[in-house]
Amino acid sequence: MMKALIISDNHGDQRILERVTQQWQEQVDLMIHCGDSEMAPTLPVMQRFKVAVLGNNDWGLDYPLEQTVVTAGQRIYATHGHRYQVNTTLTPLMLKGQEQGANLVCYGHTHQLAVTVESGMLMINPGSISLPRGQYARLGGTFAVVATTPDSFVIDYYDRKSQPVDGLHFVFNRKGGRA
Repeated sequence: MMKALIISDNHGDQRILERVTQQWQEQVDLMIHCGDSEMAPTLPVMQRFKVAVLGNNDWGLDYPLEQTVVTAGQRIYATHGHRYQVNTTLTPLMLKGQEQGANLVCYGHTHQLAVTVESGMLMINPGSISLPRGQYARLGGTFAVVATTPDSFVIDYYDRKSQPVDGLHFVFNRKGGRA
């Protein structure tokens, strides 16, 4: 089993990243930042993220546009999403994930949480931790924790206080569809 924390779009809010990473760093195998941190990669809080990518607001910061890592047998692809039309469709991102051979595709940019399984590949947006939009904006920000097993993906969304959000617990079988 592999457990990853996924966060995105804090837009310079360093305090929330400090709080979340300090609380979770011993509880997860991997922490992923999907861009628009607006913070230097040399900051200690950003160095806690094994995966951190460049967002469309990360001007002059030295992050890669995308990263693919393998952890505990899971191939994880992360990008911000702004170059993959994620505001209107997930098809280009899904194709990129397939090209990378990913089990898990992480993205941000929309500031709206989303999760689905396509062709056995989990595609997840943790929402924005600092500037949320859409149906769950009232929560004030979200991040996600994903646990993978040989048969399933288990996803939980949390608010800024690291409290699980009612109704945002999902289990998908690896073949696609809700378990």
